[in-house]
This record gives sequence, C-alpha cells and structure tokens, in this order.
Amino acid sequence: MRTKTSDQIEIRIPRRAEFVRIARSAALAVASQMDFTYDIIKDVELVIGEACANAVEHVADESCDEILVRFSLGDDHLTMEVIDRGQGFDPECVGKPSEEPDWDEPGGLGLLVIRQLMDEVTIECNPATGTCVRMVKRKAG
Repeated sequence: MRTKTSDQIEIRIPRRAEFVRIARSAALAVASQMDFTYDIIKDVELVIGEACANAVEHVADESCDEILVRFSLGDDHLTMEVIDRGQGFDPECVGKPSEEPDWDEPGGLGLLVIRQLMDEVTIECNPATGTCVRMVKRKAG
C-alpha cells in the first residue's frame, strides 16, 4: 500500500521587489489547484506577496540575493514557506494580533496580515541559515 505524500513545488526568485509578482502568480496557480474558495486563493496570493516583500525589504545582508518559495500540497491543507538567508529577527516582537498597529506609519503590517489570514504561522530565524516563514491554510469542512 502506497502512502500519499504531499506534492511540492519550489521556486527561487531574485531578492528584488520586481520579482515578488512571480511568487504571487505561483501562489495563485498553486492555490487554484486546491479546493479553496476564490477568497482563500486571493488570501494565499496576498500572504506570499507579503512574506516575499518582507524578505526584500528587511534583509540587510546584500549577499542574500534570492528567496526560496516552497509550496507543499497536502490532502487537506497547503503549506507555504518563504525562506531567505538574511540575519533574521525576533518573531515574538513583530506583527502579533494583539498589537495595535500604527496606521500612520508605512509598512509593518505584513506579518499581522499573514497571521490573520492563515490557519498556522511559524517563523524560524537562525543567524547562520536565515529566516523561514511557514504558513498553513487548511481546506474548510
């Protein structure tokens, strides 16, 4: 008996703002393969864009020149990872739903939006290997 493993898709994009749209397009295509509603598909596209934009904007190390975006399609969920080799940050201090965002300041809402739209969000930061933002969206029902 063969156990079904999740299908996995990976793309690597240059860590530049003009390539974030490629990651968003890939997210749209992948999420469309799942049994998600239109609104969920658009949420998936948005969170991938936000996670990639954060990697572009907040990674100070110029030697970090690419972003890895990984999609794992399970039977009842989609797992997405955005990985960069940047210096990382303290995920406990950024984008918590209990925080009152400063609506007058540009930026800073990406992780808050991601955490609100996804079922699970984990952020792993390691100065040696970089940052991985892992997001999970489950199928309803």
